[in-house]
Amino acid sequence: MNSPFQYNRPLQAPDVLGRTAGSYWLASNLLKGQHSVVWDKPKTGKTSFINKVLVQISKNEKAPLVCRISCFNIRSEHSLYAALANALFSCVANTLGDWESLAATLLPLSKPGIPVPNHQEHEFFLVFPDDLSGEAYIELARFPQAFSTHLGKPIIMVLESFQTLVEFSGTPSRPLFQKMVELWKSMKTVTWLICGSGSTASSGYSVFRELFDERRPFYRFAEHIPLEPIEEKEFTDYIIRSFAKAGRVISRDYAGMIYQKMEGHPYYVQYLADICFSNTKGYMNDDMYQSGLEELLDIFQQSFESICQELTTLQIYFLRAVCMGVEQFCSIEVMDKYHLKSSGNVSRIRDALERKGIIETVRKKPRFIDPLFRFWFEERYCKTYWLT
Repeated sequence: MNSPFQYNRPLQAPDVLGRTAGSYWLASNLLKGQHSVVWDKPKTGKTSFINKVLVQISKNEKAPLVCRISCFNIRSEHSLYAALANALFSCVANTLGDWESLAATLLPLSKPGIPVPNHQEHEFFLVFPDDLSGEAYIELARFPQAFSTHLGKPIIMVLESFQTLVEFSGTPSRPLFQKMVELWKSMKTVTWLICGSGSTASSGYSVFRELFDERRPFYRFAEHIPLEPIEEKEFTDYIIRSFAKAGRVISRDYAGMIYQKMEGHPYYVQYLADICFSNTKGYMNDDMYQSGLEELLDIFQQSFESICQELTTLQIYFLRAVCMGVEQFCSIEVMDKYHLKSSGNVSRIRDALERKGIIETVRKKPRFIDPLFRFWFEERYCKTYWLT
């Protein structure tokens, strides 16, 4: 029987657990034209959450046109504007004639090419010259608003994996994003939903805060909609129901242990539940739970080892101290025990680990972002690899 647990792809709206208040909040924002941002740690269900919100919006009798793009492979301002134009064309144009007509009407200065696909299953796309004139570039940059005006309909633009655009833009990106914000603010019938991965902690390094904090380019541009945690009862009820549908039984205690061990992380809870489901023929027992944990660690062993290979010895010692619950990192006793050398060195180590997306600082305390990596680091790295 196919597993009822889905962790390797985004969920469709009916399958999304919880986060009801947040979904209504975001849907209401987008329908009234309030730019919004959804940002959280990796694999926490952002795309599934957005799927749920967009289905709610589609039920509105005056629903805007929704267009989604991923920024994961966009590395320049020109590429972003070209990707937006292509995505919007794809929302309404089906035939070559449709594409040519829209291009002639809305992009007369840019004059994009439209290659004819070799195979029927390939899609049409716009190709823009690299040396656009100033006027043509402005035309392309403002295209979402021109498109909305042409359709006589508001548009919601969903930009996913926005953190990659930030990372590839490099240090001089602040003027670029300031220009982008002013441009998007001028588009009166286009609403932007910016989505990205990374820590939203109030201290320490965060791509999110580099964009949205006070005196940053996107400050007050969009309202942050935090992802609500999926409550333990709702998740454990779901796990129990899913086992029962296949004639298998998991107690509430074991369902709760799965949730708690993975700290409620949606991806890992589903993954561990799936392994335990596969190992269970009738009633799940402790051996099945423990073997499920070991199997999950085995699956991620190589990727977690790769992370550690990129860390310095001092960074490893710092993470070990985090696992041990250390709080006073700059005390002489702690610096001696974990070879951290000096308070200045502690700050540099912490900053480096935050920039690598391994820890975040919450209420002045560092903690692992990935709960499974923390568990693996404690159970396997620190017990397997000798640290003097």
